[in-house]
Amino acid sequence: MSDVLTHAERPIPAQAVRALYRAPGWWPDRTDHQIGRALVGGGPAVGAWHDDELVGFARAVSDGVLRAYVEDVVVTPRLRGAGIGTALVHRLLEQLADIPTVTLFCPRSLAPFYGRLGFRATGQAVMHLSR
Repeated sequence: MSDVLTHAERPIPAQAVRALYRAPGWWPDRTDHQIGRALVGGGPAVGAWHDDELVGFARAVSDGVLRAYVEDVVVTPRLRGAGIGTALVHRLLEQLADIPTVTLFCPRSLAPFYGRLGFRATGQAVMHLSR
């Protein structure tokens, strides 16, 4: 089993996060500098570690009072299905325990996974403005 630690407990290197993003094809234009800045001031972040390798990552952005948004949950492909994603979300939700509304966006194929963790689908549309 992997150790799931907060960014404060064990700093999460931006380059390791970028490597995890590459596997599913997420955010190919994000730089280590941008990811590092997001880790410092963007809200809670947790990493799953197997020895010295970051094998999973999750983060949220929040106003710290009313709302939080789970932004990224990613696990290295070779360890998917081993419970790491579940452990990451549980640890992230611990960090957000005082926030009454936690939201996330995910592909429909992952809705059952997040449903098992307590999230419920809504009728709201997801809309993005990309720049």
